[in-house]
Amino acid sequence: NTSRLRALDFRRNKEPEWSLNGTYSTTAYSQEAVDLITNHNQSEPFFLYLAYQAVHGPLEAPQHYIDMCSHIAQPRRRVFCGMAKAMDEGIGNITAALKQSGMWDNTLIAFTTDNGGQIASGGNNWPLRGNKATVWEGGVRGVAFVTGLGIKQQYTYMGLIHASDWLLTLAEGVAGLKVAVKQHLDGVNVWSSIISNSTSPRHEILLSLIPPHYPSPDKPHAPVHLGTAAIRMDQWKLIIGMPNCSLQPHPSDNMTNDMCPSGWVLPTGIEAQPPPPNPSLTWLFNMDEDPLEKNDLHAEHPDVVEKLRQRIEEFNSTHINQIPPNVDPASNPNLFDDVWTPWLK
Repeated sequence: NTSRLRALDFRRNKEPEWSLNGTYSTTAYSQEAVDLITNHNQSEPFFLYLAYQAVHGPLEAPQHYIDMCSHIAQPRRRVFCGMAKAMDEGIGNITAALKQSGMWDNTLIAFTTDNGGQIASGGNNWPLRGNKATVWEGGVRGVAFVTGLGIKQQYTYMGLIHASDWLLTLAEGVAGLKVAVKQHLDGVNVWSSIISNSTSPRHEILLSLIPPHYPSPDKPHAPVHLGTAAIRMDQWKLIIGMPNCSLQPHPSDNMTNDMCPSGWVLPTGIEAQPPPPNPSLTWLFNMDEDPLEKNDLHAEHPDVVEKLRQRIEEFNSTHINQIPPNVDPASNPNLFDDVWTPWLK
C-alpha cells in the first residue's frame, strides 16, 4: 500500500534534494524563482514555469499564514486561506524581483489553474455549480489572468480557452516561434484573441470521456459507474451519464464533506440550492445565458443534443481506455534510500 510509505519525492534536476526537508514547499519554490530571476543573464530570453503545490491538498501551511485568516470560521477554509496567503506572498516576491532586475516591463505573466476547487478540502467555486472531479462549471472552469507585456487594457475575456492552448499561445503567439509539429497538437493559438478581446478561435472542448465501470470477476461486488461524457461546443454544453465522481447522481446533502457535489455551495460550505433530480442523466445548457447551469434544456433542443452526442461518439471512436497498472513492489522507495525513484524490472 503506497499510501503508507514515507519517502522523499523532491529533486533538484536528477538528484534528491534533502537540504529543504522541513521547508514549506511554497516558500521553497518562490525563493528558487527569485534566485533564478536575480541571477539571469538578461542578454538571453527567460522562461519560467512555476507549478506551486499550493493550494492543492493536503491542507498545510505555516501557522502565521493561517493566523492571517482568523476571520474565517470554517477550519479547512481557514487553512486553505493560509495556503493562498503564502502563495500570494511568494508571487509578490517574484514580481518584486522582476522589477528590481529591470525585467518587469519586458515580461508577460500568465497565472492559471488546472481545475476548480475541492470543497471538501477548503476550496469553493460559488456561484458556479459543483467542484473538482465533476464536469459542472465549478469543476472544469478554471480561473486565469495574464498581465504585463502586450496587455494594454483590463477586461474579462470570455472566449473559450483550454489548458492545451497555452503551449501554442505562448510559443507562437507571444514569443513568435515557429512550431513545426503544431498539426499534431490539440491546442490553438489564442493570443491575438486575448489581447484584442475578440472571438476565440476555439469552438469546442471535450470536457470528459470516462467509460462505464462494471464489476470484474475478481471484484464481483464492486459498484457500477455509468460513465461520463461532456462536451462544450460554442455556447452549448452537453453532459451524459454521471456528472460527478460519485456512484450516485446526487450523493449527499452534506455538501461541505461531499467530494463530488452536484449543487451550488456557498463559501461557508453550506448548500445553497439542492440539485434537481434528473433520471435521464442528460443535461444541456446554454452557457452564454446560463453559466450557473440551472436551466436544463435537453428536452427543448433534441437536435442540439444529438449534434453534440455525435461529436462525442467521434471522439469515442478513437478513445483508448486507461488501464492503471498494478503496484510494482520493485518501485518501493525503501529500496532506493527512501527516495521515490524511477526503476526498471
